Amino acid sequence: MHRLGEHHDTEHTALFYEDRDGFVDPISGFLSDGAANGDRLMVAVAHDKAAWLREALGRVADRIDFVDSAGLYERHGSMLTAIHSQLERHGRPGQGRIRLVAESALGARARADARAYMCYEAASNELYRDFDAAILCPYDAARLPDEILDAARRAHPRVAERGHAGPSRRFEDPRSFVRAFARAEPAPPGAEHHRLEHPDDLAGVRSIVRARAASAGLSAHAIEDLTIAVSEIAANAFIHGGAPRALCSYQQDGDLIVQIRDGGAGPADPLTGYLPPLGDRAGGRGLWLAHQLCDIVEITSYASQTDVFLHVRIAD
Repeated sequence: MHRLGEHHDTEHTALFYEDRDGFVDPISGFLSDGAANGDRLMVAVAHDKAAWLREALGRVADRIDFVDSAGLYERHGSMLTAIHSQLERHGRPGQGRIRLVAESALGARARADARAYMCYEAASNELYRDFDAAILCPYDAARLPDEILDAARRAHPRVAERGHAGPSRRFEDPRSFVRAFARAEPAPPGAEHHRLEHPDDLAGVRSIVRARAASAGLSAHAIEDLTIAVSEIAANAFIHGGAPRALCSYQQDGDLIVQIRDGGAGPADPLTGYLPPLGDRAGGRGLWLAHQLCDIVEITSYASQTDVFLHVRIAD
């Protein structure tokens, strides 16, 4: 089994640890090797864990760009967009290599939020393959639920644990993972339902969403973001989907959720919306924008029904 980051091709590795030493030792070795190779080093972990690494690394820590993990992981779509920007700047093949350590506080996230994050972990493999990068994602095996640990093995092509690193035997194709991992949960009693009969209904959709978001206590900025996202997805339901079409809104687990349903089969590519649209190709821009503007976007698709769930957190 090779050392973390040893190969000079793109690596995306899940590190499973159970205590401080299990976190610090492999990560400090990973970063020290990167510093010796002249790699760009970035770390996005909780403040206490950043302090552990600073203590272990000494002067090497001065070479590391420590990023506020709470800010980076506030929203999944903007998180991957920020990482993509760093890869473009520092990980272009032949121009440099980047090593990134990034850990989301999954234990503090609601179940739907953690599930959505794992879909991003899987989808990011498609993004990373274009860059010279080594991405290390720590997972607290002593505290996280088995569902998340299993998903991490399926979403990462490599795993590291107990001093060894190698290919994940559970790794799945990212598209298969995202399609299988999404969940459709029934709307609770009392949810508001509105049929969408004609494209002219889109103006009414925007009014409905603004009123629903305002009554939930969302800020003016969040209301506008959600309204734009819903407009994009509802328009997609008319352009690409089929009848019957409907909008449903409700509050659940601290989120305002807007569900748009149509009678079509949904995007042909399950990763549509996760990754930046390519070049001048228009397809997928509406879903990608929704991922940037909402906290969670999930899609469930069948032969004759597609549901898009847009979540926005309601501030305490």
